[in-house]
Amino acid sequence: MDATASGNSRFTWTLIALHLALVIPLAYLLNIWADEASTLYTTQNGLLYALQHAAADEKQAPLYFWILSFWRDINGSIFFARLFSIICSVAAISVFAGVVSRIFERRPSRLVIAFFALHPFLVWTSLEIRVYSLVILLTVLLLRFFFDGFWVEFYAKSKRPLGYPKTLFLITAIIALYTNYYIGFMLVGLFAALLTQKKWREARRYLFLTLIAGIVFVPLILAVKSQFAANTAGFQEERSLLEGLRYLWHHFLTFLLPSEVFPDEQLSIVDIARLWLARTAVVAVGIFAVKERQRLSSRTASLGAITATISAFLLTAYFLIGSTYVEIRHASVVLVPLVLFAALVLDDLFGNKTTGDSLFCNIATALCTFTVFVFFSYAILNLYPDTAKRGDWARIGAYIQQNESANQPIVVFTTFEALALPYHYKGVNRILPDRRFFDFNIEAKFGSIDSLSKQTDFVISEIPPDATEIWLAVSDKCTVTQACVPLENFAQANYTVIREKDFYREKVRLLRKKQQ
Repeated sequence: MDATASGNSRFTWTLIALHLALVIPLAYLLNIWADEASTLYTTQNGLLYALQHAAADEKQAPLYFWILSFWRDINGSIFFARLFSIICSVAAISVFAGVVSRIFERRPSRLVIAFFALHPFLVWTSLEIRVYSLVILLTVLLLRFFFDGFWVEFYAKSKRPLGYPKTLFLITAIIALYTNYYIGFMLVGLFAALLTQKKWREARRYLFLTLIAGIVFVPLILAVKSQFAANTAGFQEERSLLEGLRYLWHHFLTFLLPSEVFPDEQLSIVDIARLWLARTAVVAVGIFAVKERQRLSSRTASLGAITATISAFLLTAYFLIGSTYVEIRHASVVLVPLVLFAALVLDDLFGNKTTGDSLFCNIATALCTFTVFVFFSYAILNLYPDTAKRGDWARIGAYIQQNESANQPIVVFTTFEALALPYHYKGVNRILPDRRFFDFNIEAKFGSIDSLSKQTDFVISEIPPDATEIWLAVSDKCTVTQACVPLENFAQANYTVIREKDFYREKVRLLRKKQQ
């Protein structure tokens, strides 16, 4: 092991310790939200249930849910379920550090490793009982085995690759396809990188191995077809190239310089400042890159090809199935290639300056590092307002238990969000609905009065007619859009409000039936 790798190994473990210091307490304290509740619901009854329901209910690749069903047989707690994601993130940091240490010199490599290890989005994925942390790990592993098996000269430092890298790549590719369909975008991107560099021989070998992975993936083809049909069965929003590019721009901006990872509709001052800073930086670096394009290496071009290919597929997904399935969490597949591409561009353009420019480069590096530190700190502090995930179901459960009486059923809207409360509420009343969690699509323009009409009718039909008092919990869809107007009209016509309290992105009311 060379001195750079040895020093970076100790540095990486320090960063891993910092990452764990951030996420372990939060993994224990935070409530679950609806998406995490969905994972717990799908994996709570063992492997057989997960095998039967993962693809159909979750409408995504099933392997993560199969793995988690095994994992939760050891311990069924929320914390333990999150621990799997934390382990994936730690492994991703370790593998990423190994790749970066072989590409960059010691100083820039440490900056890149720190950027990834402490990235707010990686912190977020560590705290999700969802597939995204595993997706990031698999993308790092694919890059590692790709370079070792098909392009070992990509590395700036010579080092013997792992044994049988092509076999490891094939195994990882198969696992990846069964874990998340979007990782297939990256497999095409890696092939594009070989083609752009005219590595024809390795491209043929790569194509042969990915063909094998595709054959192994065939049993999932029917599931993909049915999931695509289900995801496109409801109302389809209007789409435009400009809007699709705007989504991708936001994701890339968050990956390279996050403020709020999940911003509100109303941009904060920090978001606005970040936006203009990023625009200025992109224009400045773009102009300089054109002027000094001879500095850009083939390695940078190849990472650019990978990033561009994934982006093109994400844009295609936006047109095929809508923005709901191209949110930032779905774009996690592009995080690692994008970070490496940006780091290589900066290293090519500014990493080999003459001695006379060293003072300027040192000052610029310090200023950029400080800027990233400020934005990272702000983003992490704003990830979980009031130490709660959306819904704040732990506090809601405690609030209802403290104020409830028997025969006060708890009605949660929407049906999907009704999955979360049972994991935090241990009171005496029934939570409704308790079925059809995955059955409803948006029926009209998002947020409109008619957008959730069938779901509204179903939830109302689930309310026991003999219940004189009910608890009603509704999401912020009911306060910032018109989607809940039919439900609110029903409540106002039939009930009076006895008690009301707002939580993070959720409102809870105790309603008493009016005398007829």
